[in-house]
Amino acid sequence: MVQQTPPVIARLRNSLRAALPGFKSLSTSSGVPSFPGAIDRDRYFDTFKSVPEISDIKSCLECASRELLYDIVTDFDLESSLEPFIQLYQFFDLILTLSELEISDPQLPFALIEETLDTQPIDNCKRIFSYLEARIERLTVGVDGTKGKGIILLRLCNELLRRLSKSEDTVFCGRIFVFLTKSFPLSERSGVNLRGEFHVENKTTFDDRWNQLAGNQPGRSSPSLRDNDSSEAALAVDACNRLYAVLWSTQHEFAEPIRLFQKQILDNFKESLDTVIKAFRSSIDEHGHNAPAVASDTRRNHKRKWDGEVKHDDLDSYNPKYLTSRELFDLEVRDLVFRRHILVQFLIVIEFLLSLSPKYKKYLEAEAKNRSVQFAYTLSEEDDKWAETAKKDVVNALNYKSGMDGLLFSRTVDSVLTREKNWVKWKAENCVSFEMEPASTEHVAVSKSAGHEATTLINNLGKVVGAPALTRVWFDDSLDITTIRSNAQKINLPAYRSYAKSIEGYHLDKDFAFTEQEKEDIDESISNVTWRSLRIASRDRFQLFKNLDDDLSIKSLIAIEDGIAAGGKETEKDSKKDIQANTEPDGVKPTPQVISSTKSP
Repeated sequence: MVQQTPPVIARLRNSLRAALPGFKSLSTSSGVPSFPGAIDRDRYFDTFKSVPEISDIKSCLECASRELLYDIVTDFDLESSLEPFIQLYQFFDLILTLSELEISDPQLPFALIEETLDTQPIDNCKRIFSYLEARIERLTVGVDGTKGKGIILLRLCNELLRRLSKSEDTVFCGRIFVFLTKSFPLSERSGVNLRGEFHVENKTTFDDRWNQLAGNQPGRSSPSLRDNDSSEAALAVDACNRLYAVLWSTQHEFAEPIRLFQKQILDNFKESLDTVIKAFRSSIDEHGHNAPAVASDTRRNHKRKWDGEVKHDDLDSYNPKYLTSRELFDLEVRDLVFRRHILVQFLIVIEFLLSLSPKYKKYLEAEAKNRSVQFAYTLSEEDDKWAETAKKDVVNALNYKSGMDGLLFSRTVDSVLTREKNWVKWKAENCVSFEMEPASTEHVAVSKSAGHEATTLINNLGKVVGAPALTRVWFDDSLDITTIRSNAQKINLPAYRSYAKSIEGYHLDKDFAFTEQEKEDIDESISNVTWRSLRIASRDRFQLFKNLDDDLSIKSLIAIEDGIAAGGKETEKDSKKDIQANTEPDGVKPTPQVISSTKSP
């Protein structure tokens, strides 16, 4: 038996259908048409709100809009025409207008969009989501992530994200995240992990048999090697097998870092990090290129055995991951992107351990109110030093023979981790809002007035000479300029040698000083006088300073200058002796040649 629609709801549905042409756009493109510029408010009030036989207009209008929505969605056929989408956009605009006029519930537009997305394939969802992007300013008025239409918007986007493939629908996922970023304020706490929970369900499965085959027993090589293989190849394959087990086993600590609070697991993690860094370095040759892969017969002798029954949970992964097959591991280690992926994971865990150091915990707990993100475990001093050293080793491994590209990548990672520290601190402070209120009108007026005064030109330039002291002297009529100019002591600089006696007097006073304070005052006076004298000497004797070495004193400078002067006199005497030695043997001086100033004919 088909349930009949009440007459009131049927009449409202017909009224909604009749109002749709008012939102028709002239645009023929496949995009979302523009919102109508003018809305006849009186028309909607008379049509929907002023109905005498309806007591609860909002509930009846919700039922009528759902029935009309089902009629529109039933006609969806992408291959035939785009007209149903245009009609759907008009319907959403009509419901949005009714909610803005408070004729219907504010949550009704989001509820109808959510139901539409749940009934459509991904290709149709992309076009419907374009409507949300085009009407974001009108839809997100007064959105709160903890109540009302904000909860429906979050549920709508989260359900849509669960349906999407993170590897195939990456662009669409990005559009959804950008939309959420624009819809909610930056300090919104609805998407914050306030309790600091880890994603422990993210488990990495790998073949742990290689842990036993990797030569755990000394002197024993992997059974995957052939008998005619050399010892070097056997050791190389054995090391690669061990690296395979060590690297993938660290994924347990990456998913749940609090496991490192146990000493045994932390010690194993330290050894694993050292092994991975050495292996990654050895996979790069001296030219910065990937080293050749190790030849092995692992594909032949150790094929994975399938029993024909594969669990669905093992194949269905929410996030894209690297394959953990042993046959692919040699190629993965030689891949630069793979090595960076693993090293960044190590760097994140090390930063987590450093956040548990006593110094950082003291800084974090100063204003912390959210105890859920704080751990009782404190890193020991020895482990703290290891974490600092390990962080430098990982950064060096990221930059190892990779040039400017590796340096840029490591700096980018460091910037991201620094920002994450700030977010963790913000979360520990219970997500205090950091949005500033707009300045009041009075504050803006005061700021404008102060800025105007600061940038106004000074009109009394005739009363200002320059420095304040010079201005006072210039306009002081009691001073005689001739007297000031005749005072040579204030105009001419003293000789730097004149300070030598003052310094000797200070040294003599220091010998008779009794208290340490007196000696410190005398030393300060000596430093001041020495600085003044050296500054005066640097004006015309700067070439002598290179001979002072570390002894910057007036006494040394005077000694150097006197030594050079004495050396000059000795040189002059030696030159006179050389001239006398060059005279004639009989003691008669040579007749000097007279040069006539007249020109020869």
